[in-house]
Amino acid sequence: MEYEKLFQRNLGIFEPEEQERIRDASVLIIGCGGIGGVVATVLARSGVGHFALMDPDPYEPSNMNRQVTCFTDTMGKNKAVVTREAILKINPEAEVTVHQRALVPAEIEEVAKLADIIMPAADDWALSLMVLRGAKKLGKPAVMAYPVGALGRTCTFLPDSPISAEECLAMPFGLPYDELEEYMKRPEARQVLQYYMTEGAWREEWFDRWAEGELPHAQICTVVWITACLAAMEILKLITGKWKLVAAPYYWHITPTTARIKKFGLFRRLISRLSRRRWVQQRLPWLARRKRLLRLFTRMIR
Repeated sequence: MEYEKLFQRNLGIFEPEEQERIRDASVLIIGCGGIGGVVATVLARSGVGHFALMDPDPYEPSNMNRQVTCFTDTMGKNKAVVTREAILKINPEAEVTVHQRALVPAEIEEVAKLADIIMPAADDWALSLMVLRGAKKLGKPAVMAYPVGALGRTCTFLPDSPISAEECLAMPFGLPYDELEEYMKRPEARQVLQYYMTEGAWREEWFDRWAEGELPHAQICTVVWITACLAAMEILKLITGKWKLVAAPYYWHITPTTARIKKFGLFRRLISRLSRRRWVQQRLPWLARRKRLLRLFTRMIR
């Protein structure tokens, strides 16, 4: 079927030359699960013609509640492979390369050269932050989307963005991958993220067990898909130049009752810079035991 017929209705919004830019664009998606799978599907239905997909994992039962191409008949199949099949069912002329493996931090810059726009959506958040750092170094735009329970956030990072992804998330700034990964798994570092409960609506028992590494992130399909669709919209903005980007330090802030554009505050940047210091990290267990201080901290960084 002809490309023009498949995406004819887009031309009620996009100029023909804008749709051609969509057709010619290439997007790298690292992680094809909840966020990455939806972004890939939406971009395919928008007419994007070139994809590079990377994911080492097969679908498993716990993916069913939110991952768009997870079905009983795709269980056990590689996520990137299944996503490629879904894209080609939408647009048979699309060019899709698949990498059925995990991204290694040392190869981030080389892999980022595969596409015009980078979408890190890996389960490994430390890795995603490193990808965003690599995209900035290469002068490429990237889009971050992360749902935590009933809270979703989406943000575009441009090469000249005045704030880094680590600073937006109040994570230690500039650490190498191994140190950042270790920090993000520490129970006391996770306990600081009380807004997962206050804004993300996590049950306290689930949050405490997640902090101890016993349970995965709490997520629901509606928030994951809305957050991912906003990421796809930001990518289409980057491709076409149509509409104003929601770019760092601004971001989409989604809850079950609100959809707003907010700004990451200066306090997050301060926490990001301080938390890389050893003496600050050594005091995290002390902070994690003081619930009243944690609640105050949460109000300051949300």
